[in-house]
Amino acid sequence: MGNPLLLLRLEGPLQAWGARSRWDVRDTQPEPTKSGIIGLLGCALGYPRGDHRLETELDAGLRVGVRVEHPGRVIVDFQTVTDFLPTADGRYRHSGVKTGTSLQKLRADPEAEPATILSPRAYLEDAAFLVALAEAPGVAGRLVRYAHAVRHPVWPLYLGRKACCPTRPIFEDYTDDAYADLEDALRRHPWAWQGAACTLRDAPAGPLTVYLEHPDGTLARQDALRVNAARAYGFRRVTRLDVPCPAAVEGGMG
Repeated sequence: MGNPLLLLRLEGPLQAWGARSRWDVRDTQPEPTKSGIIGLLGCALGYPRGDHRLETELDAGLRVGVRVEHPGRVIVDFQTVTDFLPTADGRYRHSGVKTGTSLQKLRADPEAEPATILSPRAYLEDAAFLVALAEAPGVAGRLVRYAHAVRHPVWPLYLGRKACCPTRPIFEDYTDDAYADLEDALRRHPWAWQGAACTLRDAPAGPLTVYLEHPDGTLARQDALRVNAARAYGFRRVTRLDVPCPAAVEGGMG
């Protein structure tokens, strides 16, 4: 008997997994962040932004592993945003200056004009990932509820940003006996990727990259979700592995 695992497939024309995306410049990491995955589960469960369950239940109660099925490529879009925009020091920008005036007073002031900024936003184009979720030590019985929520979400699910819609159902599988642990699932679960033509693409000849959350991991990721006004993230440790590509099968497409 193995451990309960929830498997998700994240595929779409565009994805965006920012780790430093709180202000004008919106980045993306090359693989899904833990905070982004927790946000996706929060949408499925109906947990609003700022709900402390996102941190105390989901982030603290889950370990995450990601396998890169197809890395895609990074593209950058330049967007304009017009509003009374928050700044890192807790003030608001309007009419080209910063002010300590409250947002409510700014919106009620007929002479206050919203600021307009240029916001570069990075996306992953045509990328695909297999995500595996396991319960943290001392936690039990939650994953089956999360699996149901992903199949019947309270709010629409998206891949990092609301404009990034998935091209296939995110739910891949829930199992408590198919794999021994996260690493075993990410090594053996069948590879699959539906590209832009919605057909199963050829499996890559080389190995697949896996990022596995582990307290003794050699890499640091600042993407552990923390509920705070500045939307600052915490650190976690991950291990990078290169694993042989499992055989692609039609059944692995979900």
